Amino acid sequence: MPRKAKYGVQFIGYSARVIAREKYGREVDYAMLDFVSGTTSMHADGGWVMVPKRIDVEPFLKSLPKLANDIDDRLCQRGGELSQKAAGQPEPTVAAGDMISLSYGPNTISVAAGTEINSFIRQVTKRFTEIEQVLEQAEKIGLRIKRRPYSEYIDEIGKTGIARVEGHGFGLFVDGRLIFHPDHQVAFVRPAGERTFEVHSLDKLGPRSIN
Repeated sequence: MPRKAKYGVQFIGYSARVIAREKYGREVDYAMLDFVSGTTSMHADGGWVMVPKRIDVEPFLKSLPKLANDIDDRLCQRGGELSQKAAGQPEPTVAAGDMISLSYGPNTISVAAGTEINSFIRQVTKRFTEIEQVLEQAEKIGLRIKRRPYSEYIDEIGKTGIARVEGHGFGLFVDGRLIFHPDHQVAFVRPAGERTFEVHSLDKLGPRSIN
């Protein structure tokens, strides 16, 4: 991202990915908007929260401090249950980095085992405060982008085994405004291994493998 823009948005396929530039130029995923389901997720170190709609983010985040003790208790309980299931196996299934998801009505919080919940809540809330305007403007831009029907996208994958992913452009948040820069690109993605995908982009770079 340009030095002046601290926040940017990538519009890829049926989603928008909000990125922030932190210290030393490191770019970090802050949020994701899904234009098919309407869901929005906010990310922080150790996990994320997910809600049915963008407008649900703030109320759910405000409720989290009151739920912190319950979340801690449920995480300990879930971690214990998973550890018991892993008993007798060569390797435990619960380790640092394993994700545990908890539902509160239609909302979900997913965190890695061992995450300090109060720190997670403070960070995810702070990040939302920073990018609230970015999310709102990204949603408006994303809903205006013309895309082929999602059902057509899914049918094509079923028939060919290849996903045709379209990039629509990017937005830069400068002086309180998200400025959209259309940049249509197409890439074809197919599995190349258990956790590897081969990407064929319609440019001069040729095929690439990603993990």
